[in-house]
Amino acid sequence: MENFVIGLKNADLVVTDSDATLIEKGKSITDGFMIKIESGKITLGGTARDQDFEILGANGSLLVDSGLGAVRMTTMPIIGSGLTFPLMTATAKTSAAGYTLTAAEVLTGLVIDATNTGGIAVAMPTVAAVVALIPGWVAGTSFLFWYKNTGNQTMTLGTDASTQWTMTGTMTALLNTTRVYLCRIATAVTGTVYSLGTFAE
Repeated sequence: MENFVIGLKNADLVVTDSDATLIEKGKSITDGFMIKIESGKITLGGTARDQDFEILGANGSLLVDSGLGAVRMTTMPIIGSGLTFPLMTATAKTSAAGYTLTAAEVLTGLVIDATNTGGIAVAMPTVAAVVALIPGWVAGTSFLFWYKNTGNQTMTLGTDASTQWTMTGTMTALLNTTRVYLCRIATAVTGTVYSLGTFAE
């Protein structure tokens, strides 16, 4: 079959033996296509074009943002036939003087502290630093954060130096316990940390 082009009002549909490509009117493949359909694959946008894909429904939406490198679902539940596997990294900490967690450390989901001297104060990173690492975040974006205390001290989690977080509930983690926190982002510079409880080793 020879290649042929179907001219539309705002785009051209180019059909070849191997694929069908929708190109914005006046553009070419090298300028960045809108959508390409080929055997076993659908590609949205090219390297020269940031193309989003969004499905809207009465009860929620699904957005794939290639520019941000994020997939975001709102309202709709995720229903699967198998297990889900969160990707977590254990961050090891030891400091009798206390410390401020980085946004990356909080977002890894698990901090293990082996400090063996006295009680320590641990500060959250700013909300602004956290949202900078969450592509496509919206108000209400939340994540769990686990703090495992394997040392011989009591840790107290506090807000950042700019007081962007509101701390709600008991923030201490006693020795040989793990406390779970829920961090909820409200705006680019405000959020709330909720204590969800603790359990012993």
